[in-house]
Amino acid sequence: MNFTYPIYTEPTECQDCYKCIRRCPVKAIRVENGHAKIIPELCIYCGGCVTHCPAHAKHSRDDTARVKQLFTLKKKIIVSLAPSFIAEFPDFTPPQMIAALKHLGFSEVSETALGADLVSAQLSEDLAAAAAGTIQQKLFLSSACPAVVEYIKLFLPEFTPYITDRASPLLAHARYLRKIYGEDIGIVFIGPCIAKKRESDTWKEIDIAITFNELRTWFAAEGIRPDTVIPAGKEADQQFIPRRAAKGSLYPIDGGMIAACKKYGKLPGVRSMTVSGIPEIHDALAGFDPENISTPLFLELLSCTGGCINGPGTARIHSGTLRRVLVEEYAATADETLDSETRNNAPVLQDTLPGTQATPPRYTEEDIRTALRSVGKYTAADEVNCASCGYDTCRAFAEAILDNRAEKTMCVSYMRKLAQKKANGLIKAIPSGVVIVDKNLQIVECNMNFAKLMGTDVVEMYEAKPGLEGADLAKLTGASQFFADVLTMNGPDIIERDIRDGRKILHITVFEIEKEEIAAGVIEDITAPQNQKNRTVTQARKIIDKNLSVVQKIAFLLGENAAETESMLNSIIDSYGGDEDED
Repeated sequence: MNFTYPIYTEPTECQDCYKCIRRCPVKAIRVENGHAKIIPELCIYCGGCVTHCPAHAKHSRDDTARVKQLFTLKKKIIVSLAPSFIAEFPDFTPPQMIAALKHLGFSEVSETALGADLVSAQLSEDLAAAAAGTIQQKLFLSSACPAVVEYIKLFLPEFTPYITDRASPLLAHARYLRKIYGEDIGIVFIGPCIAKKRESDTWKEIDIAITFNELRTWFAAEGIRPDTVIPAGKEADQQFIPRRAAKGSLYPIDGGMIAACKKYGKLPGVRSMTVSGIPEIHDALAGFDPENISTPLFLELLSCTGGCINGPGTARIHSGTLRRVLVEEYAATADETLDSETRNNAPVLQDTLPGTQATPPRYTEEDIRTALRSVGKYTAADEVNCASCGYDTCRAFAEAILDNRAEKTMCVSYMRKLAQKKANGLIKAIPSGVVIVDKNLQIVECNMNFAKLMGTDVVEMYEAKPGLEGADLAKLTGASQFFADVLTMNGPDIIERDIRDGRKILHITVFEIEKEEIAAGVIEDITAPQNQKNRTVTQARKIIDKNLSVVQKIAFLLGENAAETESMLNSIIDSYGGDEDED
């Protein structure tokens, strides 16, 4: 693991389910020795693997300790609180949340939505200029979501020029706070987004970013609950600084950015759309040519389906509907726009996260066919595209094998066939008769030695149909009752019996493979010369071992008895010995 990156895997917790690969929209996962690892240079930090890992092996970096250390390094530390706090902590009123954060050691609390308002005002002017023809650009992609910016720059680089050169709400807010309160302050973001950790790692204006989940754990450790928090001090001490945000509070829900921008300008002649979810963004942009549109188009792009209220750093305790309603109700109490003084004090609003196009390796058709053959896929019919490996198609899986991101053992059909081949090989090689049956006593598999024990007629049947699949065991041997007993609900797990079959004596061992579904039997003719010899030797060894055990027990008892007798006699001698000395 590497704690340098915002997301990492705990190998000991990984259960080889490959769900993280299925959920990763960019397949930034490498499997080594059965454990999935993040590929940092491909990861967009959307957090999908963290949210969906059933074994909780994917973790986001916990930066709480770094925040506590920052308390010792900075005199004044301000929280940049994401507007979705109202949906994540609905039991806290805004004054209670401010008081709770101050109890942890923060100096003041400000809304990240202030930065969203500053961006909305500037973006509204950009779009109006495009509608007026002052700017020739027609397509505008939002830069508010860091995961989306990384995704486009890495995997859809042809759309990079269309990303608006506007800072994210967090970066805009951090720059604004430093402009107002000085460069020596500390700024800690708290919100629903793991990708914000990538922003804090990139921009010097942002010291640290933690998620709502980290804050919730911190609250629990300090015993902070709504009923224990009482806002103290003057009313001004219970307010966000330097003021409350306006409709930038709508940013956490899809469509919220567009609604906030329209508060600063009606934007006639500008079309706008919201697309949330990386797969949906890919579908929306794949094959799209901006030259085909005649009027400006603004796309609000969010990596989390439904918006930031569904971010990977949230507990999602309440329903998605309620979370959205809470955000809308909170935003309804805010001003429509920021005042002119705040807008005029806006910092530089340029810059987006840096990103370099990810260059996928190119493999020839023969390379891919070779990789497919290595997992037993020789024809197109073998490519079942079941996605159990985490990849949508067998060809994509083959490319991942060639790229050292996947292992052959990830293919379920390949491993099933391999297991069947090994099992069949073992069954055929066993010198005893082996038969496997289902709950209806229909043969699933058997070897030739079983057929030979059953007679020449069965041997002929076996030669016509190797394995005798589907044959009725009850018609072949009277020992079928033992199989039926094992397969009953409360039957024994194993049965061993010797039965006479004509002039032969068969030793049968029947055991359960799958409860009430599958049972297997191992049969040997103990009247055969070699088997008689082996059985005699085995029985002799059992008798010898049993006799030795009895002898050892007798010796132990005798030894213990003798030791006790000797001890008693010595005590008597000692007691009389003292009297003789006195005489």
